[in-house]
Amino acid sequence: MATKLTLTLDNRIIEAAKAYAKDNNMSLSGIVELYFKTLSSANINKLPPITRELSGIASFTTTKSDKELLEEALTKRFT
Repeated sequence: MATKLTLTLDNRIIEAAKAYAKDNNMSLSGIVELYFKTLSSANINKLPPITRELSGIASFTTTKSDKELLEEALTKRFT
């Protein structure tokens, strides 16, 4: 069940978050929910601070293996 939550943030942060959400085809609510899910996971305290901060802010789906993705990235970079 979804419940409404009111947050108070600096306007610059809100505008940046809206732009990020739009660029990534997400809603602000979805981003905040994902962030809180990440914070509440059992393993979150085992991660380095920067990883904890960034965890969950990006997502993608692919059927390619890590090896295939790396190969594509290297090919793009060096060709």
